[in-house]
Amino acid sequence: MNDISTYNIKASSHIITLLGDELIGSNSLALFELVKNSYDADASKVSITFNNLLNGDGSIIIEDNGQGMLPEIVKNAWLVIGTDYKRKEIKVSSHKKRTSLGNKGVGRLAVHHLANSILLETQSEGTMFGSRLKINWNDLIKSNNFIDGLSVNVNNTANTRFRDGHGTKIVLSELREKRWTKAKICEMVDKLQNIKNPFSHTDDFIIEISSNESKVKEWIDSVKSPFDLITSSLFQFKFKLHKSKINDNCKFSWSYKFNPTNIPLIKTSLANQEKSDDFLPINYKDIISSLTEERKLLKNEDLNGIEYIEGEFYSYILDSKIINYTFGSGSIGRVKDFVSSNAGIKIFRDNMRVFNYGEPTDDWLGLDQQKMKRAASHFAKGQTTGAINLRLSDTSKTLLEKTNREGFIENDYFNNLTVIVQSIFNFFERLSISDREIIKAFSNNITLQKKIGFSESINELESKLKKKNLENEFAGVVKKVKHDYDNMRDVMLNSGMSGLNLTLIFHEVEREMGFINTDISKRYCNVENIKMRIKGLMDLLEKFTPLMKKNTTSRIKASAIIEHALSIHINRFSFHDIILSEPLKSGDTWDFEVMGSGGLLMGALSNIIDNAIYWVSRKKEEIGNNFQPAIRITTDLENFDGPAIVIADNGSGFQLPPEEVILPFRTLKPNGMGVGLYYVNLVMEMSGGKLLFINKEDANLPDAYSGACLALVFKSLK
Repeated sequence: MNDISTYNIKASSHIITLLGDELIGSNSLALFELVKNSYDADASKVSITFNNLLNGDGSIIIEDNGQGMLPEIVKNAWLVIGTDYKRKEIKVSSHKKRTSLGNKGVGRLAVHHLANSILLETQSEGTMFGSRLKINWNDLIKSNNFIDGLSVNVNNTANTRFRDGHGTKIVLSELREKRWTKAKICEMVDKLQNIKNPFSHTDDFIIEISSNESKVKEWIDSVKSPFDLITSSLFQFKFKLHKSKINDNCKFSWSYKFNPTNIPLIKTSLANQEKSDDFLPINYKDIISSLTEERKLLKNEDLNGIEYIEGEFYSYILDSKIINYTFGSGSIGRVKDFVSSNAGIKIFRDNMRVFNYGEPTDDWLGLDQQKMKRAASHFAKGQTTGAINLRLSDTSKTLLEKTNREGFIENDYFNNLTVIVQSIFNFFERLSISDREIIKAFSNNITLQKKIGFSESINELESKLKKKNLENEFAGVVKKVKHDYDNMRDVMLNSGMSGLNLTLIFHEVEREMGFINTDISKRYCNVENIKMRIKGLMDLLEKFTPLMKKNTTSRIKASAIIEHALSIHINRFSFHDIILSEPLKSGDTWDFEVMGSGGLLMGALSNIIDNAIYWVSRKKEEIGNNFQPAIRITTDLENFDGPAIVIADNGSGFQLPPEEVILPFRTLKPNGMGVGLYYVNLVMEMSGGKLLFINKEDANLPDAYSGACLALVFKSLK
């Protein structure tokens, strides 16, 4: 015999305590929930008053001039925990057309985190009567064991005193926090000020914070207005990203500003760039909707569920010398405190804050992790502030906030958002790297040399030593430095791109040479200081002595170099439908021999081909199937001061000046190392030749090849 019984599921009234304490993580977030309710109610102003917090009998009053609530809304929505009142569909306010920020139905429990007692007064716009209710959470919970047995008395009265005839007022008393300190109050004020997007400059929702206690008022006033130093930051980037109605590629509008205010003699060719009709280059390995890593631009489909992103990034150099020049003498502490307290990229929806993104313990974009991997190429979280703003109407069903209001649920949409914003931030970093080098050189009192070439630096050093009558004293160590440097260069070049660590050291050596040359150029040079620097340079080189071995050189035909380099990429030409033109193979140009390392020269040419393939295939994505990508590799025995291999394409051309792209870590390719042409330039220098950036007219190339044109010019063999 089966005896089946049916029982109702009940919830203990104690669940209110659990939800109030554990769903809301802090006093700041609890107040944030109440302020969001004011925003949803179309308030143009919400006032928060801290009364008698230091006297042990404090209260917090939150009052707005919103539309208020009708009695049936109080009954059927405000007093219903977990209501779907705002979740049934995207709720848009009737007056200001705001998309509702609250949709969990648990926001009213935020008050339980702050206080044991709550007084609610509300009056709906256009009505004579308002509603008034008072809840003591402890007494309410004790009144019945189960939540369905709890009840609240609501008075419908005409005695409400709202100035505009409508609004909502909440008085929190019997506060659960018993010891209010300056740190706790300032933290709450800072969080409240950061609820609104500080970059939007909108005045349709004002948050006022005050107190009846003079000391608390002083603490409130001591919290600086968010981002009041933002306009003086050195590196500034603004952008908008949205789907295109014309083609499959997202539209990317951006502006970059290098802002060395009051810093003398700072010049840069990259300052104040702007593009209103661009495309976002991206690495597709982490994009959920991507079917292949070969795509180079963000597509409309990748923005599904996000639709539109706009944002701003501001980065600082927290060097005392730079701060004094930029912000004025004596401002070091103020600026560092400001950047420290506002560091991080925050997320907003409809200009209202989504916590905890951009908080001190949050690094959702992994900025510090990237900085640790390659310090020279990235901004750290602690030197950057900024905001991402999304539209709530686009993302309310895709980017879902956690119930505890501490970020989004990490679904595919959020993962895509993260990857996209990381790509935009990396784009900003790549734009600014040259300007960062300028600032670093200024800070270190050295002249930034755009022209690369260690041999030229050595020759310059020897010339300056001779003028100072110091050549005999330093001849031995200079010779040793040059010998060790040449050996290290050979090892780095032989190891190709896998030798990135050596490349980094290589760059450090050249920078140290800049310091030495600067010291010698001074009118009264410090010989002991120069000796110390050269010794440090030698120590750096000697650490890598066990890894070094000499390159072997031999005669090799240009045709062999070209054939081998092309063989590495032959399948990619077919995959991307690239037309390859080889006049040498068809007998239209002449072959020649060079003296050098075949492996290094093939690697250098292979790197140039790889870049050409990337840029012509990217241009095809930009323009569409009507564009035919093409690359031409030929020899030239007439137009240069030596035989040359010329590589030309019909891509977008170089996005950076030639003097920039041969420096290390310069690239606009997403996740590119930025050492490719630096590597090529070193190979040509080692071979006694040179790398030239040319126009198609310089080598009599067909008009179609209007993109990037390079010539590897070799020393003539007799």
